[in-house]
Amino acid sequence: MQIPVLVGMLSTLLAADDVVRADDFVKKYEISKRSVYRYIAMLSEGGVPIESCLGRGGGWRIVENYKLKATYFTPEEYERLIFSLQSFTLQDDITKQATLKLTGLNRSHKSATVLKSEQFIVDGGDSMPGELVNTLSECIAQKKLCHIEYHSKDGVDSVRVIEPYCLILKDGAWYVYSFCRLRRDFRYFKVARIVNLQVGERFSGRPYDGVDSSVIKTDVLKGKEMVEVLLSVDSTALSACEEWLGVNAVVKLGEDFVAKATLPYDEMLINKILSLGVGVRVEKPRRLRLAVIERCSLIAQRNAEE
Repeated sequence: MQIPVLVGMLSTLLAADDVVRADDFVKKYEISKRSVYRYIAMLSEGGVPIESCLGRGGGWRIVENYKLKATYFTPEEYERLIFSLQSFTLQDDITKQATLKLTGLNRSHKSATVLKSEQFIVDGGDSMPGELVNTLSECIAQKKLCHIEYHSKDGVDSVRVIEPYCLILKDGAWYVYSFCRLRRDFRYFKVARIVNLQVGERFSGRPYDGVDSSVIKTDVLKGKEMVEVLLSVDSTALSACEEWLGVNAVVKLGEDFVAKATLPYDEMLINKILSLGVGVRVEKPRRLRLAVIERCSLIAQRNAEE
């Protein structure tokens, strides 16, 4: 789910003097009609009183005299929403406007923190945030120091006190962008190399120019061949495929769907396609389809052995 789009659609409905049509949302936010209907349903389930207007020129509008109260979200929910918006990869006008509007609604919640981080990068891999990532997220939102034991890639152990400012997911690995009080400079720390973490007292924060994640050098995609993958997808695998590749990578074609993406050709790709089950057929490249067929044959043979 794209949180900036969801918040933007809510803002559009609140500001509209008339019905907002599906095509209006499609054009403004560059999403599919299927996504529009899904986001409208999310807003309705969240308690926003949305009226559906049928007929020619129909669409949606919020019931008259309804206003979104500042208490619609709890302080913790505000912090998480603003954190998500500020960590979103695409920092375009929509994202920035949504952030400003949420911050304006949140004036009464003094504990909310607007981060200056610019990027939340997801580039390959299916990593899920662990306990350390959750703790670091809370420390960023609350501006709390982290006392860490760090094991560097060179095998050197050290004890650091860091001021965390931004979390980054790059090539399937988590990093935290922090000011290191030992080195007196901003550094990227790989979360998987943090041996131990203790939460410390609050810090006041310091200005910084932003986050340039391109300086993080990883070997995940080094030497790997990138291929254009085309998949036919039916309804049984649609949701899983959208979560894997993103909603915008999947389009409706007849009764089924087609997914297209540029991906590294490796064992992980084959295993991922197998995990989607019978709801997916590899159209391109042919060698990937043959590799999937071969793997299925080996699995069947292995399980048929007495």
